Amino acid sequence: MYGRSFLLALGLTAGLLGSTASATAQETPQSGGTFNISFLDSAKTLDPTYSNDYAERRVLHLIYNTLVATNPDFSIRPELAKSWEIAEGGTRYVFQLQEGVTFQDGTPFDAEAVKYNIERRLDETVASAQRKQLLPVIENVEILGPLELAINLKTPYPALLAEFADRWGFMISPTAVEKFGEDFGSNPVGTGAFQLVDWTRGTSITLEKNPDYWEEGLPYLDGIVFNSVANEVIGMQRLMVGEVDYVDSLSPDQVKTVEGRNGIEIEKSPVGRWFSLQWQVDKPPFDNVTLRRAIAHALDREKINEIMMGGEGTIANGPTPPGFWWSSPDNVVYDYDPDKARELLAEAGITEGTTLTLTTPSRPDTRRLNQLVAEMLQEVGLNIELEPVEANVYYSRVVERAINFVPMTWSQRADPDGLVTILLHSDGWANTTGYANPELDALLDEARTLTTQDERKPLYAQAKDLIGEDLPYLPLFFEVSFSARKDSLHGVVQMPDTIPRFRYAWKEQ
Repeated sequence: MYGRSFLLALGLTAGLLGSTASATAQETPQSGGTFNISFLDSAKTLDPTYSNDYAERRVLHLIYNTLVATNPDFSIRPELAKSWEIAEGGTRYVFQLQEGVTFQDGTPFDAEAVKYNIERRLDETVASAQRKQLLPVIENVEILGPLELAINLKTPYPALLAEFADRWGFMISPTAVEKFGEDFGSNPVGTGAFQLVDWTRGTSITLEKNPDYWEEGLPYLDGIVFNSVANEVIGMQRLMVGEVDYVDSLSPDQVKTVEGRNGIEIEKSPVGRWFSLQWQVDKPPFDNVTLRRAIAHALDREKINEIMMGGEGTIANGPTPPGFWWSSPDNVVYDYDPDKARELLAEAGITEGTTLTLTTPSRPDTRRLNQLVAEMLQEVGLNIELEPVEANVYYSRVVERAINFVPMTWSQRADPDGLVTILLHSDGWANTTGYANPELDALLDEARTLTTQDERKPLYAQAKDLIGEDLPYLPLFFEVSFSARKDSLHGVVQMPDTIPRFRYAWKEQ
């Protein structure tokens, strides 16, 4: 089990990356109290089998444990699996599970429960979005003992552990699924540090301490409440009047509102989301790569970064920021060059005054971004119409391919396969651009068969260059974001996937 000693080690590691968890290495955690979080609420289900929403994952990490977990540097650590061995050319993973763990309804957590969870996601009648990911990978799950199991793979898949630290790995109670059926998403039961007591949709999600939680000494808090707000500005207002303890995803401009205020601490997140523009490259007019390259040269990304991020973001030339093992030099770069953009537009057969529709989700950051993009494209002779769409239906319309030219944000995954492949492989489950390049597919498929980072890294570097040439996404920048909290709150762990871990939080009493 993991008690205070593990938490302190986690805090020290996180502190190196700028996490609020560094406070836990300097203070003795206190028990009690309720943690109120400002929450941009788009949650639809708390069943991880179906969850696709960013907001939901903040809550899922409290109600559930994953099979394994990630540290703030994206290294893998034990969670419900206390150890594992990889054998037979990377196609067999043998897991030893923690002892004495129960679900919040009293159901024992054991190898049978893990097998149930994986097979449920694979079941065609369950219709989980994860099935498409799991089918090419997992052959079967083999019970070796009450707390021992093997997951046998069809082919080597080095990203397996990273996947089990995310959606694949959230373990749900088989008993509760059978009890609640289709309503399980509103009645979630996991092994996590907190359990659901109330979900008033659009208003709040209230969790209370799991008294039988298996990690020694945790959790510290009595409860956590996610308070729905329309935007970060309202969240900051509620923080300043003391109604909430924490608000995050703040831009450099937004954080100035609370910076320097007595009783409020500001933290900078270690890695921000990847901002880009995407289009459907298999449909006119964006099936014309010359048009895509013209637009790339028309955008002054340094100016966009300055206006949106106060110049503190990092210019992106692909989906991977610097600092990860799979990062590589930027060999394909589109410098700001309006004359080159006009030349390429003419080459692409695009006449001056051609109208393009840029869909704009109703969020301050995407509205601001699209206004900047529209202004810059109009300078090279394009007419841009901004089409508004509600933020809570925006991504579903992207998935349905009902909208084309759109801003997009993605957070990092603990393995490059978890982002690059899902977005850009022709069979990627999140490929909404229609992009299909057999050469890229071959590189990504080969990277899945290799077991070491040294072997895989050159393949992802080649993939990055191909993506840069073809521009299924037009990379813009990696954001810098901030969180603001009451100075009595400690232990929030910031992560490169931009989903804070609240399990270790505590408040001064």
